[in-house]
Order: sequence, then C-alpha cells, then structure tokens
Amino acid sequence: MEESLVDIRDASAMETLFDEAAMAAWELLRRRGKPTSAAEVARVTHLEFAVAQRKLDILQEHRLVELVPARTKRPMPTYRATCKRIGIVLRANDKEDDALWDRYGVRIREAAEKLARNQLPLGLSTEAARARAFFVMPLRLSPNEMSELRHRLDELTAFLRMLQERHSGERGADDFGCNYRFEMQLQPLAEPVLPQPVVLMRTIDREPSRGGERVDPMARLSQRERQVAQAVVRGRSRSETAKELLLQPGTIATLTKRIYRKLGVTNRLELARCFSNLHAATTNGTA
Repeated sequence: MEESLVDIRDASAMETLFDEAAMAAWELLRRRGKPTSAAEVARVTHLEFAVAQRKLDILQEHRLVELVPARTKRPMPTYRATCKRIGIVLRANDKEDDALWDRYGVRIREAAEKLARNQLPLGLSTEAARARAFFVMPLRLSPNEMSELRHRLDELTAFLRMLQERHSGERGADDFGCNYRFEMQLQPLAEPVLPQPVVLMRTIDREPSRGGERVDPMARLSQRERQVAQAVVRGRSRSETAKELLLQPGTIATLTKRIYRKLGVTNRLELARCFSNLHAATTNGTA
C-alpha cells in the first residue's frame, strides 16, 4: 500500500503520530523494506526491547505495520511497514476538523522548536569547516519564477530523500540516528535524534447528496480492533481471542474498551447490533 490515511478525529492514532519512538520504529521498517525483528528495531533506535515491542504493537493496532509470521528457520517474529507514506485526513470546510488541526498544529510547532533548540553552536562543532547555509529574505517572484523555484525545490527534495534512504541502520547504530536538521539551514545537532517520517495532510470532500461524508462505523477501528470486535460478536472469550490473535488477555480487554468507546456501545449485544445494522445497510445498498 502506498499511503495509509489517519482520520484526524482518531485521537489514539494521532497520538501515535506524535510518539517519536513509535514513528522512528515505523521509519526504520519503511526504509528497510523487509521484515525486521523487534530486537533489531530496539538495537538501531537505542530503545529498550520492551519499549520497542510496545511501540510496534501500537503501530500494528493502527495498521501502520504488520506482523510477519515466524518461519521454521526464523523463530523470532518480524515486522514490516504496511505503507510508504502516512497522511492525515481532514474533511473540507469542517469546523471540528479545522479546530483539531489548529490544536495539533501547536504541537507540530513545539516539536520543530524542540529540534531547533538542539542545534550545536558553531563554536562547538567538531567539523573542520564550521559553516552553515542560511537564507532568509523577502523576494518578489513572477509566476514563471515561482514555477522554476518549485521545480528546483522538487529536485532538492528528491535529492534529500535519496540521501535519507541510504541510512537504514544496517551499517551500524550511527547509520540511523539523525545528526542534522534541515530547514534551508544546515547546522550540527548537539545530540543525535531519531528520524521521523514525513506525514502529509489530505482533505476529503463531503458527499453532496447527504450533506456529509459517508462513514462506515467500522472504518473507525484499526485492523486489530476489527479482529477483536469480530471475535467478541462471535462469542469468543477473552482468553480464546488472545490465543487466536497472539496477544495478552489484558490487551484484549483494553482493545475491547477502545472498540466500545469508538462505536458508542456498552456491551457485546450492542456491538453485535452495530455489526448487524451495517450488514443490513450494505445489503440494501445504503452504505
């Protein structure tokens, strides 16, 4: 899958995008492009194994990574990214989504400022050439000049992405940690930081005929949550579901509570009714 979309109203998924350790793990899997164990993720990102495993579980819940079944010659389970890009979905001309974007925008700026504060003063740089490239000034651009500038920036972006893809942590721990910040300004960082993925924003139109978007309630659930919900509806016990999905019973309990909250139900019967209503709507061609 090229791109995985996160609904801006999905608070849990949005928090995952702000989780530096989780997103560093996802970025590592994306760059590797092949199954990678939790132990390897922990080694490259300098996370404790338990922390790395927990972050991978969170990413799996939100369908950003998937578990690759263990083989005979590879007893340890491995993970791989399910997409190449992550996008945040906002509804066009929607006050609730706009307000959420403004709120998350504050956190994005705070993260950028945190990274900026990590700059290493030039006087402390260990590089022989203690220099930085910096360009900021007002400009007047014609439409043609703006088009040319965009073309050149696209070339620069492609070049930077090519450099980024080279470092996948396979040549040693120092091959993955980021040591520079780029914003038309190049300057060493005082401390290495974990790389983060580029998250895009996508705006979707409402459906004119209904005055709103067409929403499948189940679309609010992650793949793992759907699996748990289906098991609950089938009458499976917590221990049976945990064994089937290779999870802990406590994790099943947590996922079940999250499912109930997302779908606005309070028990197994109401959840089954929700599934039944969705099936009926689909059969009648209204969903």
